[in-house]
Order: sequence, then C-alpha cells, then structure tokens
Amino acid sequence: MSFFSSFENFLDNLTDRFRHDLEVNRREDREIEIADELNDTANEVDSATPTPKVLSVDFQAKPNAVNHFCDKYEIVERQQAAIVLRRGGSFTIEVEFNLELELKKTHLVKLYFSFGQRPSAAKGTQAALQVSGKKLFDKNHEEWDVRVDGQNGKKITLEIQIPTDAPVGVWNPAVEVSLRATSDTTRHLHRSDTHVYILFNPWNKHDGTYMQDEEKRDEYVLADVGKIWVGNYPYPHGRPWVFGQFDDAVLPASVLLLEKSGVPPESRGDPIRVSRAISKMVNSNDDQGVIVGRWDGKYEDGKSPSSWSGSIKILEEYIKSKRPVRYGQCWVFAGVVNTVCRALGLPSRVVSNFASAHDTNFSLTIDEYVDEKGDEIDSSYRGATPGGLYDSIWNFHVWNDVWMIRPDLPQGYSGWQVIDATPQEASDGSYQCGPASHEAIRRGQMEYKYDVPFVLAEVNADVVHWQKDDKAQDGFKKLTTNKRSVGRQVLTKQVGPSSDKEDITLEYKPKEGTTAERVTLLTAARRTRAARHAFRLMSQEVDDVEFGLEDIEKVPIGEGFTVTLNCKNISEAKRTVSVVMNCTSMYYTGAPAYPIKRREGEIVLEVGETKNMTMEVTYGDYYEKLVEHAMVKNVAICTVAETSYAWVGDDGMEIQKPDIKIEILSEATAGLPLALRISFTNPLPITLRNCELEVDGPGILRPKTIPISNVGPSENMVHEMKVFPKKPKHCTIVVTFNSSQLYNLTGSTQVTINPAE
Repeated sequence: MSFFSSFENFLDNLTDRFRHDLEVNRREDREIEIADELNDTANEVDSATPTPKVLSVDFQAKPNAVNHFCDKYEIVERQQAAIVLRRGGSFTIEVEFNLELELKKTHLVKLYFSFGQRPSAAKGTQAALQVSGKKLFDKNHEEWDVRVDGQNGKKITLEIQIPTDAPVGVWNPAVEVSLRATSDTTRHLHRSDTHVYILFNPWNKHDGTYMQDEEKRDEYVLADVGKIWVGNYPYPHGRPWVFGQFDDAVLPASVLLLEKSGVPPESRGDPIRVSRAISKMVNSNDDQGVIVGRWDGKYEDGKSPSSWSGSIKILEEYIKSKRPVRYGQCWVFAGVVNTVCRALGLPSRVVSNFASAHDTNFSLTIDEYVDEKGDEIDSSYRGATPGGLYDSIWNFHVWNDVWMIRPDLPQGYSGWQVIDATPQEASDGSYQCGPASHEAIRRGQMEYKYDVPFVLAEVNADVVHWQKDDKAQDGFKKLTTNKRSVGRQVLTKQVGPSSDKEDITLEYKPKEGTTAERVTLLTAARRTRAARHAFRLMSQEVDDVEFGLEDIEKVPIGEGFTVTLNCKNISEAKRTVSVVMNCTSMYYTGAPAYPIKRREGEIVLEVGETKNMTMEVTYGDYYEKLVEHAMVKNVAICTVAETSYAWVGDDGMEIQKPDIKIEILSEATAGLPLALRISFTNPLPITLRNCELEVDGPGILRPKTIPISNVGPSENMVHEMKVFPKKPKHCTIVVTFNSSQLYNLTGSTQVTINPAE
C-alpha cells in the first residue's frame, strides 16, 4: 500500500483520526484515567553484522511546546500522539535504536517529514534530512536542518530546524536507519503515528505573520477569551466570547478546514491564502463549512445564534457530525474565525462596525428610494428595479482583522488585513472576503486584492436618497446625500487584561468630514461606473426646512419611549409639512421585522417657526414584536408641500436587557471545587419558560448547557454550581441565558486559580 491513498481516503482518515482523539479525550474526562501504551519491540541482531532498527521515537511534546509558546494546547497535555510547534523554531526528539550507532562510520540515519496527500520535496511538502553527526545548524531559516544534540548509548537526541515558510498543518514523521555500505535490504523505516502540528510563528521575524509587540502577541494569539461588540451606535455593548483556541477539539478542526478548503498543500504556508480560505470555510455556503447562517429567527431545527457562548462547541460538533452546524450570524462567524486563526498561529482580532453598509452594486453608496408621495420603495416595487434597491445598512456587522506581510502589494500595505466569513457577496465565485489591506481601504485603492471595494463601502459609503421622477435620468432624481451615517464607529477589544473597547475607526478611514476622507471616497468612486453616476449627479434638495429626529438614549426592556421629530422653517415663506412616522422592530442586519406603531400628521410652519411631532411607544406596543437583539428603527418621512422636497430620517436603537451577574463564592485553588452563583432579575411582567444557561470557561470547565426552572415576573433568578479547576491559571467564565420569552442575556467574570498548597 502506498504511503498516501486517494485524497478522499486521506481526508476521511484524517477526520476519523481527529474524531477518535476527541472520543478518547471525552472518556478520560469522565473516568479520569489514562492508559499507557507500551511498544513491544525486540532487538534482532545478525550474528555477523547487526541490523540496526528504530525501537522508539520520543517527540518530547511538553518541553518542545513550552519552547514554541504552545504549551497551552490541550492535545499536548493529553496522552495522545501529537506535538505542536511553530515554524522557524527548532525542536528535539530522542530516538532509541536496538544498538549503539556510529553515525560517522557505520550507520546512516535519515528523517522524513511529509505533508499533504502527495508530498513533494520540490513543492516544499516533504523533507528528507540526513543525520551527518554535525553539532551545529548550517542552513538558512528557509530550510530544514538537523544536528546531533547528544548520544547516550542506544539513544540519540536530535534537534531539528523547521523552515520559516513551512506549510501549516499536520506533518507526518518517519525515521530511517541503515548500514552505510550495504544494500537497501538493511533499511529499517519507522513511521510514527504522531501528528506533528506546525503553526505560524508571530514570534519569528522571518515569518510572514511576525508581530513585534509582545503585549499584542499575547492578546491576538494567546488570549482565549474576549469580547465581541454588538448593539447599536452610540450605545454598543461587549458580548463575552470564548475563543478556546487551545481546546483539544479546536486545532484538529482548524487543520481539517484547511484540508477541505482546496488550498494546495504547498500554499498553506502563505497567510494570504490561508486567511482567505478560513473566511470561506467557516461559512457553509460553498464547501460544507462550519456554520449555516440564518437571519429570519427560525431556528427550530438547530440552535439560536444568540445561545452560543463560544467557538468550542461549534467546532467539536462540526468534527463529530461531519456536517455544518446550525445556526450562526455575523458575530458567530467572526468568533469562530478568530478561534481558527489563533489556533493556527495567525494573529487576529474581532472587529465590529456600527452602521455597516452592504453595497450590492459597487456604487459606494447606499441607495434609498421613495415614490412621488415620499413613501418608501422596497423590494416589492413593480417598476424597473433601480440599482442599489437591495442595499442595506446593518446596525452592526462583525468581521476579523488578521496580521501579516503582504508581499503581493506595494510597501506599506502590510499589517492588519480584513477577512469576513459572513456570506454576503461572492468573491472569485465563492462566499469569501479578504484579506483586504487597511491601508488600501483608507486610501480608496480599489484595485488592490482582495475585496477592498466591498469593505470600503461597509465603513465609508454615502447614503443617497432618491425620489421617483419620470423626467429624471434612470427615472429617479437625487434628493439628498448623507455623508456621515455609515461606519459611525469601528471597535475591537482593548489589548491586555482590560475588557474595555478600543475605537479603531481611524485605522479604516480618515476622520469623517475631512478633506482626506472625501478624497478617499472620490478616489475609489472613479474606478466604478455605478459610483461615478451617483457621485456626479447633483442633489435636488431645497434646504429651506430643517428636520431632525432626536436620539433616544438607553431604554430598559419593560419601559416605553418617545419618538420626537423637530422641524424648523428657515425659508421666507410658510411651509406645510406632511409627516409619516413609523416604529418597526428589525433584525440587526437592518431588515424590517414587524411594524410596532405608526403616526401620520401635518405641521404648518410660519417663517422662522420651530415645531415638533411626537409618537409615544409603550412596552405593550413593542414587546411581542421584538426579535433577536431587541432592535427598533424609528423612521420619519417628511414632504414639504410648497417645494415637493422629501426628507427621510431614521434612528436605530436597542432595547436594553439586564446583564447576568456571576459571583465567586469560594477560594479559587487548583484541584479544589470552586463555587459559583449566577443571577439576574427578570425585567418582564411575565414568566420566563424553557430557560437554559450556557456556561463556559477555558481551563475551568468545558461548555455546558444547564436547563433551569421557570423564572416568574420580576423574580430574581439564582443558580449555584461548582466547577473543578485543574491547574493554576487566569480564567474568564462566560454565561449566556435564553428562554422563550427573553433571550440573549450575557455575563462574564475573571478569576485567578491559585496553585494548590
């Protein structure tokens, strides 16, 4: 049988191996017992010339992992054949033979490392290293090398250098020994079943992912818990998320995604190709990837996106079931992408863009249409479909930044790059996005790979209002342009132990309203016909009545709010304004869900006069209409009778839900039970039913779903439990709560586990 079978068998075998490892680990979790496997070998010695044989290979997984900043990976801690290393570093192995070797005279030892289905030295996926007996490395950082670190009788310790551009994933090792002056019949090849995981190395200056700042490396590679910012501008809130990249299910799942991605093995050392593949494989639209996206609130045949507290359960289920996991939305996609990137050693962070544009026709504008009366035109419009009719503005959208060198772009375009796994628009025939250079986005350089136009529009598109006019070009005249309503704020988690947010808006675009910001957008607009059309058409606005919707601050769920429209006549004549005010629940993507309330009226303004119109919305009006994230959109459409000027204004808001409180009730010591209390107060005047807590905490407990009793109106829900930390560590515990009536509650707390006395 050949060393590798067909690709299908290769992939099936790899998947089965990962699944088997997980099953073994889960039995160990339950039974807390480890069985040592012994190799039964015998020394065969020819009476004249002894035939050398390899008896065993010790990959010294734990000490090597420490030297490679990989000691947190659970598969290193567990009793299974795996070693985790970073390219550009060196590692030691101890090989035991059946006799004492003389490397420089009698015996010949070779090491083989193979990668992928059909390993090839020419493609950099196979290494054959002859052990010459030398004591020092003498090859450059882009080549494999081996030296003798020591010999003790029948055991030889070898140190191996990994190239800085080695493909990332699972390598298969083998050791061969033979006599120098005899035929091949004396060869003895020992194929190890140990998986050698080789990862990107941000600690090595020759690696394409090198990150010099130690504090940033700790955050963007090693931090296994973080926050994902969600909600509505200007009141976003951080949702705790367990990345869990060191969990024993995660690294095998991440490697499996690369195997299934279609990226050739020889290209899996390129962070550009790898990150683009991750953005494709985390969604399921093209390649049976990790997560099925769903935004309509119908999750009966899966799990609500809001119920996930982290990535571990998702990736473990993906390995076990061999099919995509249901369901996720943008922050879930981004959380899993972050986990996979960090697991593979690629520095990454989760990024949230508030008022995020989805430009469907590459015009760099979000186009909103009204008819002759000022009523909104939507997808049900039966006339000729105007370009951009399906554009939208999401209350927030979440993607990822990854850190790398971009040798395919001019100097100055390396550093943070955007990738996005949420399936919105196809790129090169697949639902993938990026990597798009921050610098290219900031400068509006649409021609640089990958997907710069799409990301640029997300953070910096103009919002253009059009009104149906049969006399106008394309049947619509341009009314107004809002240059400040997209990309209101771009956030990520702060570096370090703080769980606060960091505003990185200026990393994506110049300050809003500056000349530099306009130059960026106009530079980009010159490169697309649709954008040139939108930016060259003059607005038809007659700006003699000023309109504005007052921002509504935080509204706790259970309370009402008031929508207020202000109007001021700055013309020299009376103005009559027809007003339609609508309050609608909406999905966070900006898509409408259910109408909540509507008011129509007329305002007559004398010269210089200011008036307002209000609409009261009670808890009873909105409660049964809310969907996930409890987001509401208030819209006012105003038409001035004397000038036919139409103004459309909107204000999005999020009804606030209570946070979950987590209390530590006992000493936090490794090996001893740790008592927790989880609580919150039901803010609703109804009973919460079908209640579940999801508790997660890397280093303390695996993700756990806990059914709990009904929670009565205004009742304080309290749940106490014990967890069992195994070793000293600074940990974060994350809890989510969901019920049929109230869902998407979150909370987290940090705890330091002290060493056992």
